[in-house]
Amino acid sequence: MMGTAIRSATLRWGLLSLLLVLLSATEGRAHNVGQSYLYLQVYEDRVTGRFEVSLADFNAALRLTGTDREITTANLDEKIDVLRDYYLSHVRISDARGPLAIRFTTHGVLDVRGGYAQLAFDLGGLDGVPDRLTFDYSVLLDEEPGHRGFLLVEHNWATGTIANEGQISLVFSPDARHQEFDITTGSRWRGFVAVVRLGVDHIWMGLDHVMFLVALLLPAVLVRKDGGWRAIDDFTPALINVVKIVTAFTIAHSVTLSLASLGLVHLPVRMVEVIIAGSIAVAAADILFPLFHGRIWLIVFGFGLFHGFGFAAAMEEIGVLREHVGLTLFGFNLGVELGQLAIVIALFPVLFLVRRLAMYRSLALPLAATAMILISMVWVVERSFDVKLPRPGMVVSAVRTWLA
Repeated sequence: MMGTAIRSATLRWGLLSLLLVLLSATEGRAHNVGQSYLYLQVYEDRVTGRFEVSLADFNAALRLTGTDREITTANLDEKIDVLRDYYLSHVRISDARGPLAIRFTTHGVLDVRGGYAQLAFDLGGLDGVPDRLTFDYSVLLDEEPGHRGFLLVEHNWATGTIANEGQISLVFSPDARHQEFDITTGSRWRGFVAVVRLGVDHIWMGLDHVMFLVALLLPAVLVRKDGGWRAIDDFTPALINVVKIVTAFTIAHSVTLSLASLGLVHLPVRMVEVIIAGSIAVAAADILFPLFHGRIWLIVFGFGLFHGFGFAAAMEEIGVLREHVGLTLFGFNLGVELGQLAIVIALFPVLFLVRRLAMYRSLALPLAATAMILISMVWVVERSFDVKLPRPGMVVSAVRTWLA
């Protein structure tokens, strides 16, 4: 028995250690010590980019640490020309006709691992988007032979690359400073498919959108009667309820997504996010109390308009609206609908099967509604005042229990 207990404890600690290693790798993948980064954004009429380098690495490699020449997050504005001049002398980007002008635009600080300087630029001298670019990159490679530079194509609609932060295209080292890269291999179809996937991912990862939809679907297989919920007898009326909900939500958010994405209507992002969070509480409260007396479409359509503004803000943040606007808008919205449809297909049959259970109507439904109201209220406060409320130590307690 003791041997079994020891093996069990060892296995638990081993799995926990592996989990921590994987989490560390995930967190550090994008910005590690001894690495600098060159991000490219390829649009249909221009190429832009961004250099990122650890200030600690830069100062140590050039022996600036502890001197008045040291560059910090506090004095970056004052010393930005030092970084820019260094990059201009250590990076050359060329097309078939020769070197292109690196024209610096803005700069900033990425707050990871002590601070990474970010230097945004445009590539000048391009006549359209070239098929290939040639890179000569020697950032910190002479000062620190173990240093590595990474090229990442952050955005390239034609190749289906959108908001990429993890897929590395080239690795620069002392023995591989000069490299070529094909930046235009792709098609309009690949870009469209990538945007559709982006829409699917957004609805699946957007917990607030999913919770709003779930709050609407949970009572869709029931009908209010004599002050309580009763199961709908037939499949067809229940399905019609779901179709009405999904259709109203789709029409509403499609309208505002289009209007906002095309720049015709604009609402403050914080206000939209607060209303989206509040929409969950209202939809869940209607489960507990007959607020709308069966006119659920009022909730769905009214709040669906604000969810559309939220989708548009996400598209703007990702930066996919800078080219092929019509096709991109259609693809993203199609992805949202497909993701939404997948949720409905997965959830509705289960709800229809359990609709007659007294436990579902009298226990599971009110508990789920109460939980969604509490969660949405936390989000309302956090989004209204831009704060992060403390969470219960559920993960710590679970790990302690598991290891006990």
